[in-house]
Amino acid sequence: MKAKPYQINALLPQIQKGFKGALVFGPDFGIIQEVSEKIAKIISPNLKDEFTAIKLTPAKLKEIPTFLIDEGNAPSFLGGRKLIWLKEADNPTLPAIEDYFNQIKTDSFLLITAGNLTKNSALRQFCETHSDILSVVCYTEEAKDVAAFIREVLAEKGIQVNPDALPLLIERLSENRMATRRELDKLICFLGDKKVIDLKDVFEIITDTQNASVDVFCHAVATGDMKKAEKEYHLMLENGENPVGIIRILFNYFNKLLDASDSMEQEGMAVAVKKIMKPAQFRLEASFQKQILIWKKSFVLKVLNLLLEGERQVKSTGLPAELILNRIIIQITNVARKNK
Repeated sequence: MKAKPYQINALLPQIQKGFKGALVFGPDFGIIQEVSEKIAKIISPNLKDEFTAIKLTPAKLKEIPTFLIDEGNAPSFLGGRKLIWLKEADNPTLPAIEDYFNQIKTDSFLLITAGNLTKNSALRQFCETHSDILSVVCYTEEAKDVAAFIREVLAEKGIQVNPDALPLLIERLSENRMATRRELDKLICFLGDKKVIDLKDVFEIITDTQNASVDVFCHAVATGDMKKAEKEYHLMLENGENPVGIIRILFNYFNKLLDASDSMEQEGMAVAVKKIMKPAQFRLEASFQKQILIWKKSFVLKVLNLLLEGERQVKSTGLPAELILNRIIIQITNVARKNK
């Protein structure tokens, strides 16, 4: 069964007693994390309990192909329903997942999280057509979706937001769900007993730090500023960003550079700059022009391949993801410095 993130609450009874598993995937890591944790806590309220919540990556399946079946058929140590959470799944994990659903004899629940799976993905097709699996796709949210999420979080605390303050709040909050929730928690804390958020509160409390950090990071990597790139990279990790999520942020940015490179050849620099520049970044126009000149099409394609290979290594080798990504950042910034 296919569903959207906002439908999870309505599907609560079916998740508790009907479905035997769920696939949560898409391009927005923040929403994936939010939705998958909500589903996971329905099955196992205490995700830190290693007896009822088993977490693994494809590297574990590569080491022990029968791990899913073995864990799924083993009774829960403390009783209740067991959660098995397979993170960063991809098409090569499908045989193990198929075996699991064919051979499972308990009420264990398999939660699968993955990146942006295409419509032709074998893993996606299997889960979307399986009657016992809930499939949830997580796309980057539009403003109306962000607004709905903001109101939902604030309503939990009995807080409202003035209509004139909501647009600014949406603008200043990150597209990353986890970062957005942290900023809202900070806002709620600073409000004290106040129950209505106005423009002044948003201006004084919510800064655009998360989006700024991502922008500064991508800008530093693309211009070869190693010191700043590493500083912003570690800041993003401290703020809860996942290494795979950071790889995808870089991938999207260099995809924009690829589009800009094509546009410069066909339509000129002015049009090319608009491909990668947000309205609020007009002061960086000269820097974007330099990036387009630095990153010729052939170099950008090599970076995109490097990032894809990096994501594959993170998911399959078992090596520390942070170190793999740090090495990639060093390689890219070195190329930028040489191309200058």
